[in-house]
Amino acid sequence: MEEIKTSNIVDNILKKYENPKKSDLSKALLDAQNEFGYLNEDILKKISAYIGVSATEAYGFASFYSMYNLEKPGKYIFKICKGTACHIKGAKRLINEIEQYLGIKEGETTPDGLIKLETSSCLGVCALSPVLIINDKTYVRVNSKIVKSLIDEIRAENFNG
Repeated sequence: MEEIKTSNIVDNILKKYENPKKSDLSKALLDAQNEFGYLNEDILKKISAYIGVSATEAYGFASFYSMYNLEKPGKYIFKICKGTACHIKGAKRLINEIEQYLGIKEGETTPDGLIKLETSSCLGVCALSPVLIINDKTYVRVNSKIVKSLIDEIRAENFNG
């Protein structure tokens, strides 16, 4: 049933590309990703067939550019700044501590699908470093105690509520 729903949604996305060209691939992939949060194999195959490129070419395109997610992202995206100011204020140590606490590495998602850990070269809040963004909410002057508390809150809300 889920496959049929996904297929119907992709069909609706592709309707706006009446005379598809290879150059429509990027926009169609972004449209699908905006709808689903990531691009799985079925979505890539359906879009590539419609646009007229091979599934391998669509996968190669999507895997080359970092703006495309080929794995289902976590419900909460933790993005930690690694810019100069944040680095000086301990971002590297903070990232290592979070990796240990979550049991994942940068770029990975926890096995329960709850949290994905990402980094950024700069988040633009240098005066308030180190900085963490969780989805669309920014936290400044964070330390491992604060971040662990945020993780614990998220876990409690999602597994006890």
